[in-house]
Amino acid sequence: MIQRIQTLYLMAAIILTVMCLSLQVGSFQVAGVQVAKVYNLWFTDPLGSHHFDTWPLMAVLLPTAAISLYAIFMYKNRKAQALFCALNALLVVGWYVCYFVVGQTVGDKSWGTVDFRPEWPAVLPLIALILYILARRAILRDEKLVRSLDRIR
Repeated sequence: MIQRIQTLYLMAAIILTVMCLSLQVGSFQVAGVQVAKVYNLWFTDPLGSHHFDTWPLMAVLLPTAAISLYAIFMYKNRKAQALFCALNALLVVGWYVCYFVVGQTVGDKSWGTVDFRPEWPAVLPLIALILYILARRAILRDEKLVRSLDRIR
């Protein structure tokens, strides 16, 4: 049923993911001065133009929201729902790998020595990861309960 606890976990994870997709996740700084704002899809340079070098962040994080929304309505197939939660957890870990790579490689070298500074929305996928793990545990607990009740019959 849709009113189970894992649905709440998945809804909260969707909200956190969409928030992270919408907010600034980092910045590039030269000598302590911010020269570029980093979003999931682009970064904005000092002149205000957008560079889409950070698109892998969006490509990895956007499907997690869609898969989570789909998983909520797969409540009759708990095995698939648990699989989708595990897939989302792997995608979030992949997002952090891409985030680290973007922080190290993207940025105009003509700016000088570029430092990457994460912003607070970069923590939101980590919280979503924890929620995916909790949702998966709740789904597997429900599956175990249903199997035990089937044995009793």
